[in-house]
Amino acid sequence: MKIHNFFVEEKLAGKNEAVVADAVLVHQWLKVLRFHIGERVNLFDNSGQEYLAEIVSLDRKVANLKLISSKLNVNCPKTNVTLLFSLIKKDKLEWLIEKCTEIGVSHFQPIISERSEVKGFNLERAQKIIKEACEQSGRAILPTVSEPISLTNALKSVPQPAFAFDSSGSSFSSTTNYSLPTTNFFIGPEGGFTPNEIEMFKTAGVKIYSLGSQTLRAETAAVAVSTLLLLGK
Repeated sequence: MKIHNFFVEEKLAGKNEAVVADAVLVHQWLKVLRFHIGERVNLFDNSGQEYLAEIVSLDRKVANLKLISSKLNVNCPKTNVTLLFSLIKKDKLEWLIEKCTEIGVSHFQPIISERSEVKGFNLERAQKIIKEACEQSGRAILPTVSEPISLTNALKSVPQPAFAFDSSGSSFSSTTNYSLPTTNFFIGPEGGFTPNEIEMFKTAGVKIYSLGSQTLRAETAAVAVSTLLLLGK
């Protein structure tokens, strides 16, 4: 039987029991998944540990669980990847965050570039998507996500190594030297980066790479690069 994964706010180290009073989570267990006393779940507290727990009591307001065992979660990315992505339409943006979380991106930094399709960003919604994607994929540490900043400010603060993707760049393939402990990469909007922005990258020492001659959607490019960096080793 599949054991479901859930994040909880309570820090569980050294404890024998857990109390879950999150109304949304308790409702999910009681009314959606229809859990009963004796059901087992994996709990994550954002520490990197995972805890096997058994439901002792469950009502509309609170669940009490007995902690059975704990172990270090094995689904921690070996590379710390920051994805700096231009804002795109809501449905595509949410898909990007969900899939790149599953793949293993560690931090999301939305950026406002010259061709960004939208200016607004729902940080709370993004955090909810990240949490659910981590539960689905079994990641024990939540990626972080920040409020949008301009491309200019992003270039001032992003550490090296950093690279951006544009059709004018050199080929990015399995032979590219990108096996580094920390990597930062930029993905443009649907219209791509402007010539002015490409010059900004070059001035900042950000290398320009291409994924090939085909034109990829922004969210597709983000997933493709994340996969090469995190799953292609």
